Formats: sequence, C-alpha cells, structure tokens
Amino acid sequence: MNPKKQQILSAAYELFINKGYNSSSIQDILDEANVSKGTFYNYFGSKAECLMAIMESIGSEIRQQRMAAAVGMPPNNPDVLAEQLYIRIKLNLEKNLFSLYESIFYSQDPELKSFSIKQYSLEMEWISSRIVDVFGKEAAPYALENAAFVHGYVQQLIHLWRLLSTEEVPAAKLSSFVIRRLQATIALQIAAKDTFIGNMKLPLTTSADSISIEELAPMLELYAAKLKNQKNTQQLVHFLSAELAEESPRKALVESVLTTLANDKQIESELSIMIEQVWKHLGDLT
Repeated sequence: MNPKKQQILSAAYELFINKGYNSSSIQDILDEANVSKGTFYNYFGSKAECLMAIMESIGSEIRQQRMAAAVGMPPNNPDVLAEQLYIRIKLNLEKNLFSLYESIFYSQDPELKSFSIKQYSLEMEWISSRIVDVFGKEAAPYALENAAFVHGYVQQLIHLWRLLSTEEVPAAKLSSFVIRRLQATIALQIAAKDTFIGNMKLPLTTSADSISIEELAPMLELYAAKLKNQKNTQQLVHFLSAELAEESPRKALVESVLTTLANDKQIESELSIMIEQVWKHLGDLT
C-alpha cells in the first residue's frame, strides 16, 4: 500500500477508536496525519470511504492470517476452523473493531450501510463454507444458520465475559469452546433435519465453493498480470496457474507455493480468496 495512504489510514483509525467516528472530522484526520486536504482526497472521497478502507485493510489481514493457519492442514479438521475463528476474535479485540462496527451500524450513511451488509454477508458465507468443509455436505442445509450461531455466540460471550470478569477475554479458549458447541449442534440438526431458514440465501454471494481447479487456473493467470510491481509474487502465481492447468497437478508443488503465498502479508483480498479455494481442492490432487 502507498505509504501516504497508509499514514492517513493509521491516523484515521486512531481517531475513530479514541474519539469516535461521528465525532471525528476530516480536518481532525488531516491534522493527525499531517497531510493536506488535497492529499486526503487523492485517496478517499469521504470520511466514510476512509473508514471502509480501514475495515477492508483489517479484513485482508484476517484473511491472510486465516490462510496461513490453514495451509498444510486438511480443510475438514475442526481444529483448523477453531484456529481461524480465534484469529478473527483476536484481531477484533486487539484492534477494537467492535467500536468501528458500532460506528457503521448507527451511521445514517447509505454507503456505509451497504458496505456493512456486504461485509456481514461475506463473513457468513465464509463461515458457512468452512462448516461444510468440516462437517460434510450433509451439513450444507444448516450451514448458514449455524454461521449466524457462531457469529452471535462469539459476540454475546465476549459481552458476558466483560460483565463478569476484569481479565482479558481468553480468545483461544472461546474459539475452541464455540467450535465444540457447533459440533454438537450440527450433529443434532442433521439427525433431526431441523432448520429455521430453510433454503433462503444471502443477498450477496460469491459462489466461491463452485470454483473448480480448471476455472482457478485462468483466474490466477489473469490476476498475475496485475502484479507487475511484485515480481516474486507474480512468478509464484504464474507457476501455480500453470501447475493447476496440468492434467495431473502435483500436490506437493501446489502446497509448497500455497504456503509461500499464504505467508505473504502483502497479498490482496482477491488473491487470498483464490488461494483458499486452491487449498480446499488439495485433497483432490495426488
């Protein structure tokens, strides 16, 4: 990311956390970042756009860390899902994201409202897809409502912990507990065929799980063209695309490239999503 843009985002983040989004003006951001109004508007069209960029940046960090925790492990391992959930909880707590979420929730800005719905839908979709990874296709009819269960359970247990204790929230213990409860809930639902939302779908969906290895190869090749200023990453993405296009992609080589890419903290969200999709197909390779 451009250093000046990062400087503005860092300053705005500190202001939004300490002073509140609604109480912070663009002038406050300019003063905190020590930049001119023209410099700010080179990167952001509004204060709301700045907040969305902060949330997108943190979201990219979460996706990168989730992928780094997963590569080398089977997608159906519940401990991997618990670790990925822990990453989300840890960063939410470390970066005080709950106060930023509240800023968006109570805002009357339609752009922020739309952004909030999209981010929530993407997170529900991600959790749903991971529930199917871990518990199998028979869990698919119940995955979305259990994604909401996981999301709400985490939030409410954090609130309750803070009411009952002065100690920091034990994020790792919380994530493991929630996944254990999820395992019990899913098993009961599958046995009873009991569902609340039935076949209803989210308004926004990427249908990421339908992407095949054959489709991912050209998608990665197209994305590699965007990486002109990141030669090492570009070469890895080219290699991964070429390997996936082979009649029999070599699992060991694919996994090696995924490990390197997943630990690259500079990769963008779009590439992180494609890397995760390749990881989910590793079990099909030899």
